[in-house]
Amino acid sequence: MEGDLGNLSSFGNRSFYQLINGTGVLRPHEFVDRELNRNKKKIINGLSFYKKPRCVQGEILKTKKLKKVTEEFLLKTSAFLGLDEGETYELFISYLSNDYRGSKKELQQVLRNERLAHALAYKVRDYYYTERLYLLQSVKVIVNSWQNNLHPFQRGFGTFMKSTEVVSGSLMKMLLETFEQLTQEPFPTWETNSILMNDRQMYLWVQENLREQSEILEILYIYVKDFDLPEEQVLKLLELFKRHGFGRLQNYKHVIDDSLIFLVKRIGYLEVLICVEMMDLEAVLACIERGSFNDHFLLKDKETFMKLDKVVQTLGSEDSHGPLLLLWSAMHMFGGEGSDFSLARKYGNAAIHLHVFHYLYNLLMSEPFNEENSMICSVSHLTVYNLLVLILSTFDEHTLGTDQDALALHRVICLVLKQVSVSEDFWEKGSDEGVGSVYHSALLRFPLDYSSFVQFSAALAESTPTSAERVFHIWKQLQRYTEYLDCNHSSDLTSTKELNEWKLVVNKRPYPNRDFILNAGTKGKILTMGTKHDASPIIQWYVTFSGWDLLLCEVETLLDQVAQGSGMVSPTQIEKVTDAVELVHAVLKNHPQSEKDFQPIIHCIYSLIHRFVRLSHPPILLIVQCIECVTCLAKQNPVKVWHNMKQTGLLPYLTENIDNISEILSGQGLMAGCYGNMLFGVECIEGSYPITTAVLEFISNIIEPFFKDSMESELMASFMYILREIFPVFQKWRFYKLKTRELIGRKCVEIFHKTLENVINRSMPVESTSKRPKVQEVVVYSLLFTEAGQTLLGIIATGSDNVDQALVQQGSMAEGGIGAEMIRLIQISFSVLNQLLLLKSPDLPLSPVESALSSQPVVRQNQHIVATIAQYIYHKHNPRLPMLACLLLKRLALVTKMSILSCFGGAAESVRDMYLNRLQGATEDLKLKVSILEFLSVCVEAQPGLIEMFLNVQLTDSSSSEAARKDLSIGKISCLQTVLNLMEADKQMTYKCPSDLLCACMEFIHSLWSGHRETAMSVLRTCDKFWMSVCAPLSRNLPNSEEEPGKDVYTHQVKTVSHVLEILAEEIFCVASGKLDEKLKKCLAEINSTSRLKYWTGQVRDCLIAEAGRSCQHKEGLSEHHTLRLLIAWKNFLITLTRLQVEQLKMDNQLKEMIIIDMLEALRALINGSSTPLNNKLAKITSALIFRLITSWTGALSDVRRTVRDVKMAILEALSNNASVVPSLQIGMIGSLVAMLQHVRPNPAKKVDPDTLLEVFKTSCEVIHQSIFQLPATKDLTPGSTGEVWLKMQVVSCCLLDEVILQLSSELSWLPVLQEHLVISSLLSSVEYFIKAKQGLNFVHTVILLFLTIAKQEKGAESLASSGLTQHLCLSVTNLYEDLEPAAMRQTMKMTSKQSESAVTLSWHGVYCLCVDLYATALLVLKFSFLEDAFQFLGVHQDRMLQCFELSKVLLQENVLFEAEKTCDFICQLSSYLPQWRVSSPESVHQLQGSVLYLCQTYVAYLTSTRYLQHMLENRAPENHMHRRSLQHQSSLEDELPTKHVLVIKKRMLQILGRGFSMLRQFTPELCEVLYERNMDYAEHQPFLALAFTAPSIEQECLPSFGTFTSCVRDVCVRLLTKHEVKPGQSPHSSTEPNVLEVIPKSLIVFVMENALYLVMSQAMRLLRDPGLPQTDKQLLKRELGTEMNYFLMELQRYLKRGAPTSPSPSSAHRQPSPKISGTPNVLGRSLSQTALMSAPEMEFFKFVQEFVSAVLK
Repeated sequence: MEGDLGNLSSFGNRSFYQLINGTGVLRPHEFVDRELNRNKKKIINGLSFYKKPRCVQGEILKTKKLKKVTEEFLLKTSAFLGLDEGETYELFISYLSNDYRGSKKELQQVLRNERLAHALAYKVRDYYYTERLYLLQSVKVIVNSWQNNLHPFQRGFGTFMKSTEVVSGSLMKMLLETFEQLTQEPFPTWETNSILMNDRQMYLWVQENLREQSEILEILYIYVKDFDLPEEQVLKLLELFKRHGFGRLQNYKHVIDDSLIFLVKRIGYLEVLICVEMMDLEAVLACIERGSFNDHFLLKDKETFMKLDKVVQTLGSEDSHGPLLLLWSAMHMFGGEGSDFSLARKYGNAAIHLHVFHYLYNLLMSEPFNEENSMICSVSHLTVYNLLVLILSTFDEHTLGTDQDALALHRVICLVLKQVSVSEDFWEKGSDEGVGSVYHSALLRFPLDYSSFVQFSAALAESTPTSAERVFHIWKQLQRYTEYLDCNHSSDLTSTKELNEWKLVVNKRPYPNRDFILNAGTKGKILTMGTKHDASPIIQWYVTFSGWDLLLCEVETLLDQVAQGSGMVSPTQIEKVTDAVELVHAVLKNHPQSEKDFQPIIHCIYSLIHRFVRLSHPPILLIVQCIECVTCLAKQNPVKVWHNMKQTGLLPYLTENIDNISEILSGQGLMAGCYGNMLFGVECIEGSYPITTAVLEFISNIIEPFFKDSMESELMASFMYILREIFPVFQKWRFYKLKTRELIGRKCVEIFHKTLENVINRSMPVESTSKRPKVQEVVVYSLLFTEAGQTLLGIIATGSDNVDQALVQQGSMAEGGIGAEMIRLIQISFSVLNQLLLLKSPDLPLSPVESALSSQPVVRQNQHIVATIAQYIYHKHNPRLPMLACLLLKRLALVTKMSILSCFGGAAESVRDMYLNRLQGATEDLKLKVSILEFLSVCVEAQPGLIEMFLNVQLTDSSSSEAARKDLSIGKISCLQTVLNLMEADKQMTYKCPSDLLCACMEFIHSLWSGHRETAMSVLRTCDKFWMSVCAPLSRNLPNSEEEPGKDVYTHQVKTVSHVLEILAEEIFCVASGKLDEKLKKCLAEINSTSRLKYWTGQVRDCLIAEAGRSCQHKEGLSEHHTLRLLIAWKNFLITLTRLQVEQLKMDNQLKEMIIIDMLEALRALINGSSTPLNNKLAKITSALIFRLITSWTGALSDVRRTVRDVKMAILEALSNNASVVPSLQIGMIGSLVAMLQHVRPNPAKKVDPDTLLEVFKTSCEVIHQSIFQLPATKDLTPGSTGEVWLKMQVVSCCLLDEVILQLSSELSWLPVLQEHLVISSLLSSVEYFIKAKQGLNFVHTVILLFLTIAKQEKGAESLASSGLTQHLCLSVTNLYEDLEPAAMRQTMKMTSKQSESAVTLSWHGVYCLCVDLYATALLVLKFSFLEDAFQFLGVHQDRMLQCFELSKVLLQENVLFEAEKTCDFICQLSSYLPQWRVSSPESVHQLQGSVLYLCQTYVAYLTSTRYLQHMLENRAPENHMHRRSLQHQSSLEDELPTKHVLVIKKRMLQILGRGFSMLRQFTPELCEVLYERNMDYAEHQPFLALAFTAPSIEQECLPSFGTFTSCVRDVCVRLLTKHEVKPGQSPHSSTEPNVLEVIPKSLIVFVMENALYLVMSQAMRLLRDPGLPQTDKQLLKRELGTEMNYFLMELQRYLKRGAPTSPSPSSAHRQPSPKISGTPNVLGRSLSQTALMSAPEMEFFKFVQEFVSAVLK
């Protein structure tokens, strides 16, 4: 593998280059030093390390034991490459490991096919050439960086360069020998290099040979810069370069065509620079200053000087000889003993004749010497600068050729002055010598020599800010004004006493009608030194003026000319103004503070653009300079600049508004502006596009500030024009330079990228009232649905092969060629497509771009574009390119519904192999590895087929028996093994697995667990070190997050811990605690024993507190923020532990309490911190977590009161900070209070003190008060909506009020708080609103329950009534009537009693029942003061009540019975005020009395026939009983135990009977009164029982009679009491069958029985006292009733003699069916006698019954 540098010695040069170049992660210095030492031999030997064939063909390969086809292939390849067979074998193995794009099976097929084998040999050749170039690049990095203090491995490089081998000259010797060998290499032919060497391969061989020569010379050039060469090597190099013709005399020059000429010229340029640099010009200049050459290593010796002179004398025939001749001419002028002035003149004239300055200019303008920020560029410019300094210090400027030569010299000076090192040296040396003298001369001759001084100043200003500032101040205070004497009238001048000195008599205006004036009295001197440049006398005025004012005059002069017509414009004036604008641009770029001084010129620049862009033949350079200057200004004040640019008419514009997105396709209303005319009228014709480049750069620079100010709509026209007229077609234009095509494409895509990126990074979308499309929508739509999208896909589909070919064509591996520009274009295109897929609106249909990405190509032979994207993984030059390709694949996997695996086709396995190869490569870029792992993490869920191929989990039979089971194992090529190797515990947080890579590994493992990839999970669990590696991050402490260098490390470590916690939570949740892997148990036990959970709860707290103090927006998405990820993981981990007990992670109460306290502290910090979206999200999650923890761990709190106070303070702090009042935040905190108060209520020792409870109550009232106005409209109440959350907050607040009221003893404490905050009236209004809309069920239900609690207190009930209870609820609850027979209501029959009751009440029907109960409770408490409200309620709902009583006789459903019970309760309370009721509504009294009476009769009939009741329930809910019993064997009916459901229904009937009997007692005389009062008004109490004693029947409805009530007493109550009896030795709960004891309380039975007996006796006395009743009927009554009552007493006595249960049912201990029941009667033992019974206080009533029978019924 490439990553294993120890296995391959001859190759793997790319990995070594990436290692020492610092690509990706920086390795430890020790590791780099070790690799440098190990590869020292290869570096020293260079290309000579690769040997030619040395033995008989095939002899070496015989020892390798290869297949015949492989051996034949290697023999052919060895001959083709001219490489030793052993090294050819190593080359082939390295190629297969790193660059081969196929599988092993395909390789054998390729080798057997001759045509395919030839293609493979050419691929191997390309790989070999690349390896050779990477070796040279490695040498260049070392030689280039060993003195660079900024390089991370500078120390190791320095040690290497100072080693014995290098110091002794071995490296230099290698460079010379290699270069000689390359220049003398014989031209290959098919005879010498096998039949593989055809014409095309010969061309490629020549190209590679020239590239290697160029690379060797670059290394040699840098080496010569740092080291002095011996004289013999200097002479040898001169001779060698001369023989080589400075690159021209190649052995194969007959095959060099135009495409290779640039390499030949580059070689010549490098050889010239080496020759110049060998002379060490800096030392020469130092020697000239000292006046002695004794210290110069070459010139100190006359003999050496003469030898060099002899070589130079042979030069002079080629342009490349010019710099050497000019240099040697200067040497003769300053030389020592061997100098000759005649030779100096000869050499100088020859150099001038060869146009030496033109040659130097061409040299500096060619690649790689014109590439910014490259070593070769800076060194070459410094070399040329030193040469110019020497020449200009030796010769006068005016003696260096013609005007054209002088112009070329000035152009060269401008180029070198732009370099930082040159400009610094220039200012340091001053204007006395060298280039400074030329600059000073131009300064003195300004403005006569206008262009030179302006261009020199522009070059200096462009270099550094300091230099720009100096230029600005120089121009502000110019001391000389030089012009031709003829420019002055003789009358305007007068002579002075000085010779040749003149004085102005009048004010002189060099520019008419301008403010630039030379005042009268200004003196000037005529320059006597005439030169060939001056045809007339020159006068130099001694005056101080601002050069910027003069430039302004020049610009205004040009504007005056163009105003008169294009024919009046002077080309010279255009050139002047172009230079002036370039100078202003250079100064503004590096010295922005000067903008105020340039305002007049800037205003004129806009005028220049406005005037000249409309000409048919505009001055391109002037317009370009103006646009670039405006672009520079736009960085400071974009809005103003944009406004001015719109006035120029240059940019595209819209003549009508774009109202909808579909109008983009038509382009209607889009005008190209003057730029469009110049683009297609000038630039496309010439094939040069400077204006386009400048305009695109201008738009690119104003995008970000416009988005920041929400002004992006201003750019609509420009964007539409780029998307319609430039980007879709730019590749079809004609280009003079191909690099320009990639540049234009990149600038267009950069504009799209900035636009989309600004949209993504916006923290909150800007609300707009306009429905017109936004700029970003236009960009997204155009790139998805128009030809622009196809162009974008075409760029991405370039492919790694074409990129590599472009890199070869650019001639070097530098970053400024066409290949590098193509890489940058593809990279940013990847980013744009990624953003497009993210931002596309779901409302849009499938776009052509998405269709192209997801559909198969039209032609089967064409590769799918997704496969092309994936194959960028083969690109090795720039790791960012495959990294961005991985990110795009990740996005495709997320948003597209397609199989990426199917898109790969047959290349799937080879692509997978390369992905894994680069993932495990030791020197690969870390970001690439991370992106690969992120892509695989997404594929776990989104691409099952693809991830299975990467996982490659295989099944192997463990045995051959029938019971054999299949074991899982990791395949030979699997990402699992790679990830396991990367994340080993001992590698974590080292250079082998730094924080970001470890985070990506854990994310991948987490994705397997969250995606439930069982096969992968199973095989990973069996790995020895897996759990140890996963849990290792929990055992390490986090670094300091405040340290800037470690900020990323901290973020990645936090995310890593988040993934680990999620993995552990998933594992504990999915696997039972006892079945956890032993290795995992060991790790968990270690975590627990070392108190790591205690550490991490503190870290989570600190992380949240730190985040609370930050107010800045985060670039990453909210969901990806490390703090949020950590909190969510911590929440899931803790919740898992609360639900599932893990033996190894048992937490004591102290730790549980610490976790809760830490979370509370963090929550309060978040509430009080800055209100950002992230902080709000964190606070919500923290609040929910606290609620969950307190609910589960309330018992762990040692001081509940303190926790209650802390939570209460958090709520108050949230209320005080309006920005952080979010309902979901309050819900968790209020819910926590409710949970704690519910926990302490049964335990008096832990109860919260009343003061704290009252504070909590006030807090809850404050929450309701502040949020009641935020309740949503009913139309906004959708599931998950914000309005629903607001309602939930009201619900929990009401629950808290309810709980506090239950725990506060006196209403005098809490009621004033309710009244102060207007809680009751606010809730009543809200409840009425939601009841009318039948929305917000939970809210209404909770509020009604709260009202019930309040109404139980007298003052509370009064407050309810006075707040308008009847006005708000009486009529509105009529909306809650529901049909009592829908099928949905039968669902309640399937539930248990508790579930059924809660389900019945939590419905709109249940709310109605609770409202009835509320009125009953209020009437009970307030009595007469509420009676009028009760009558109003009865009047509204009387029909519903009657309907309910009728239906409840036939529909034995829980909801029906519940309503009947509540209605009976209300009627019972109302019947206490019977006289008033009869006055108010006598008809309703009669109706309801009869309805209740008949209802009681029906229920008694049901209760006496249990079997029939069960039959009815089974028929209505047959699914409840799988085994239905027949209705036969009635005799055994009562011996069978009824089902629990039947008992529940019986209990509900008994409750209704109890309330009904209580109500009927108001309609019968008082028993005592009727027994003893003879003169009572019997007409007031009409009898309602018929004189009959038959049992009630269900089938036949008859008048209620005494038989109904006696049957209730005897057949219902006594029989149920006997059911309470428990057999000896049997516990009441020992049976699995339902027992009456468990469902029906004994107190309820006794209550019903007592009331029934009371009604029977009272009605009997009413009839016996009735004078109108016949005596026979009275006798019948006494006889029959006496018989029934005696029978009842006998049954009761028999029951009491048998005994009763020893303990009552738990349910009866707390369940009170009626407030009139004081308690359960004492239980009688088996040994008690009847006498004892009759003497018990609880049985006094039955004794009274016995006395009544004996005294009255005899």
